[in-house]
Amino acid sequence: MQRFFKSIDFIEQHLYDKISVHEIAAASHYSTYHFSRIFKALVGDTPKEYLRKRRLTVAAKRLLSENIGILDLALDCQFDSQEAFTRAFKTLFNITPAQYRKQNDPFRLLYKDQFSPNMLRFLQDELSMEPEIISRPALKLVGIAKQYDNANLSLPMLWSAFRPYKDKIKNRIGDDSFGIYESYEEEGDEVKFSYVCTASVSNFDHIPEGMTARELPQQMYAKFTHRGSITNLEQTLKYIWGSWLPKSNYDYIEKPDFELYPSGYNVADPKSEMYLHIPIQAK
Repeated sequence: MQRFFKSIDFIEQHLYDKISVHEIAAASHYSTYHFSRIFKALVGDTPKEYLRKRRLTVAAKRLLSENIGILDLALDCQFDSQEAFTRAFKTLFNITPAQYRKQNDPFRLLYKDQFSPNMLRFLQDELSMEPEIISRPALKLVGIAKQYDNANLSLPMLWSAFRPYKDKIKNRIGDDSFGIYESYEEEGDEVKFSYVCTASVSNFDHIPEGMTARELPQQMYAKFTHRGSITNLEQTLKYIWGSWLPKSNYDYIEKPDFELYPSGYNVADPKSEMYLHIPIQAK
């Protein structure tokens, strides 16, 4: 968590600078991909969304405390124009910068406060979810990869699209499904991800057209049970990263993590269980 909060401090120190998500991740010494996933789980926003909201929050406070032009403030906060700044401000606060300055009511807005350790305290004090520590043998998997960003990932949609193709996979072992998170970095500041819906196979012979193969090496995992809809998965991830891992006797290692969906998993059944596998090593 000390590593993670170094990135929060880095953002605060560079609110008026042009910085990329890669630089923010570097401050925590995580890869951009893994940092972005952990950040979204803990904070609820992507790093880019959080940075934009923090800039707009600081800008809102400056509107009432400083005699600064809106254009100058927009440029300070790394917006390309006053129009872009005004649109973003209104989207976040439901009021334009000029209207907000005129009303002079600082309690009108729901500011995006700096993320702090106190915001995770309820996870550490009130929730308890112990994983099973397991060692899984190497896995051969075949499935369909889909690129996404954090704003448009829909696991129910991805799995619904994959279901008709699952029976076409040759040499399948069992009926479990595996969802693998992978990284794919675009040029510049944008970071895209890849999520692969897969099934386990005995070998990679006869991979159907349009599908892809993945092999996960033998690895130790913390296996967490998530019950109910995957639409509530973010709460389980927030607990894993914000509470269990910092207090555990294990370190997270930057290898693929995955979800295991057993046969018969029903997204609408609150009693259904799926299993999150977080790669770890003993401290």
